[in-house]
Amino acid sequence: MLHDGPSTVALCNSFSRRGTPARPKPRQFVSVQYQLRNYLAHNVKSLVPSRITSAEFRLLGLAVVREDPLLPVRILEVPDVQGWVVTVDDRRISVRDNGPGLPDSTIQGVMDFTVRVSSREAYCSPTRGAQGNALKTLVGMPFVLDPQHGQLVITTGGVEHGIACRLDPVSQRVMFDVKKTLVSSHGKGVRFYKLGTTVRVEWSEKRGETGEIKWPFDESHPIDKHRDQLAALARGYSLFNPHLTLTLDWFGKRTRFKATDPGWRKWKPSWPTSPHWYELPHLERLVGAYVADGRERGTDRTVADFLREFDGLTGSRKRTAVLDQVDLKRVHLSDLVTDRRMRSDVIGRLLSAMKANTVPVTPRRLGQIGRDHFTKRLIEFGCLEESIQYRVRKRCDDGIAFVLESAFGYLDGDSWRQIYAGANWSAGIKNPFRTFGTTGEGLESVLIHQRAGRTEPIVFAIHLAHPRVEYTDRGKSAIAVRD
Repeated sequence: MLHDGPSTVALCNSFSRRGTPARPKPRQFVSVQYQLRNYLAHNVKSLVPSRITSAEFRLLGLAVVREDPLLPVRILEVPDVQGWVVTVDDRRISVRDNGPGLPDSTIQGVMDFTVRVSSREAYCSPTRGAQGNALKTLVGMPFVLDPQHGQLVITTGGVEHGIACRLDPVSQRVMFDVKKTLVSSHGKGVRFYKLGTTVRVEWSEKRGETGEIKWPFDESHPIDKHRDQLAALARGYSLFNPHLTLTLDWFGKRTRFKATDPGWRKWKPSWPTSPHWYELPHLERLVGAYVADGRERGTDRTVADFLREFDGLTGSRKRTAVLDQVDLKRVHLSDLVTDRRMRSDVIGRLLSAMKANTVPVTPRRLGQIGRDHFTKRLIEFGCLEESIQYRVRKRCDDGIAFVLESAFGYLDGDSWRQIYAGANWSAGIKNPFRTFGTTGEGLESVLIHQRAGRTEPIVFAIHLAHPRVEYTDRGKSAIAVRD
């Protein structure tokens, strides 16, 4: 939950006209009302955040040699230096990353609908993923687009996994046809392939009577409108990730956003969470998630092992102090659940002891995109350099740090307002800041008050880094911002 409603409004209001350079001469615009369909963008947005997060678990640029346990050859894993590539054509959407690849267990989990989320769903962290089901949301999309030929294809570790979703006509249950194909190269006892993962949503090609492409997502809207929406999403990710090199390949036309700072640092998904980011209901959900996961796996971790997950408690001395304080030595997490209910009194005392023996994470550790990156990107987007302004607000409230950044610039040309808004380095398909606290006003209302309506030639970007972002829906389309 966020505690910065008025401050968010104040930051937007800081870009008042009185403090900006003279804008270009006003022009007349014709108001055109239309609604973009988001199916294509949702496909890509389901892929990009999880794949960027995966790539951040390792250092880039290193070739790795290892032994294949099944074949009498060595494996040479070669890094892909091209960065991220999003490709769209008449029969597929694909996202290729340069991360470490996916384990086979993850791919098998995509087809297991008895588990809808992972234990990360209850994990507080200023990172993109939260629900742990990005790939799972995609597995049924090819069937919707093309029941006969649609499939999800995942290429990783030199193996291509083709997954086709089908409906059993007798049992009316979802069935999967899986085909594995070796796509790595061999030579002189060495099998080699590029590191990374490619995920593709495929369907059969469809053409109209005159040869035009029949777009499967929404035949009532031209393909160009989907292109514009996807291009805006790509610009958003490039705007909020200085270390990301991203290429959008739209029917062979490539647009590339090169990383402005490949060595840029932020909070990594592999770093431990902080006890100060939890209140009692949050920690109870996390304990419950670990207990449920342990039951499925046949394991039961101790409270001491659980504490290793937290910033400041990775050392044995601090963990021992916490365990002694609440008398939980050699106690298992499952012991914190009795008669299918959480022992809230015990978990509450545990949380208090955890906070007492650690210090809060500072805003600096979360990461800051920075003025230089915003300026470079806005110039690429067509903004006049002398008009670009940048603001940042960093604070720590009740142990929860956040970094709120925004940038503004006038466009040099005939364009309407562009808004790029996101949280934890993930861009939104639409503006997620619908309301600010008790004021009832959203980001667009604030911009209108500042005479920056939808027909104005401006770019406005806003990004929030926060360890406990809460959304009003599972699609993560709107952030719950409260006073």
